[in-house]
Amino acid sequence: MSRAAVLVENLFSAIAYPLHVVAADEQATGHEAFRIANGRRSAFDYYESITANAQRIIKITCDRVRSANGCALDRGHNLGGEQVVLEASDDDFATPAQTCFDIILPTTTAPGTLDDALGVRTEEGAWLIRFPQRTALYWRLRIPAMGAGVRPKIVGAWLGNWYAFDPDFPVAADADDLIVEETVSDLAWRGAGPAARVRTDSLHVLLPTLFEYELARAHLHFQFGRRRPMWIVQDDAQAQQALLTLRPPGRFGFERTARWFYHRGDIPYVEHEAAP
Repeated sequence: MSRAAVLVENLFSAIAYPLHVVAADEQATGHEAFRIANGRRSAFDYYESITANAQRIIKITCDRVRSANGCALDRGHNLGGEQVVLEASDDDFATPAQTCFDIILPTTTAPGTLDDALGVRTEEGAWLIRFPQRTALYWRLRIPAMGAGVRPKIVGAWLGNWYAFDPDFPVAADADDLIVEETVSDLAWRGAGPAARVRTDSLHVLLPTLFEYELARAHLHFQFGRRRPMWIVQDDAQAQQALLTLRPPGRFGFERTARWFYHRGDIPYVEHEAAP
């Protein structure tokens, strides 16, 4: 089995990084730039510009030099088949920027990995990529003009570091709960209202060193543990099966046991706002 990876860091997030400044060069009222990192997946809560067929830029000014090697766009964007560029700079783009990626987003879903040249489109229409790690004080997502009458629409965006690890077993990437209100008649006939399937499981993590424990703790305890949305790729060879998750109510953490010298953890998750 290939390695697993999670992305919960988000330099766009004013909650996780309150000293960061996120600004778009143009934004429509009710569809401001901050909405791309508010954790909502609603079809009515998204960033959009005003002027059609014009290049748009969403820029992050960090409070200090930050690193990143991954980006994600949530389902509901309209950038499939469009050029998207991520750039980094230490001088606010006064000199030529570092290009993290410059690609045409895929329009179809197929088996793939985070490291594919075009990234990977998930089964529900989100898009994920991992690129060579960069460090910078300024970052910008640049979307060239999309054509007559078209404005970029982004429901959610992440920029941060993928944390990769070797998952312990069991792994149940397709496990889900069926949420339904059911009525049983006197004859044991069953009637039910609308049903929803919500994927839920636990990540089982065996950490091989104390350094790896500190790294996992930073991502899984201090970020995901605060109920920040996290992308999970259970098997990087099948990254199109990625899902966005939240920490459910209850207890989790890392422990040391007789079975494993270093730290281990069972990290429960539940799919965040599953698609109908």
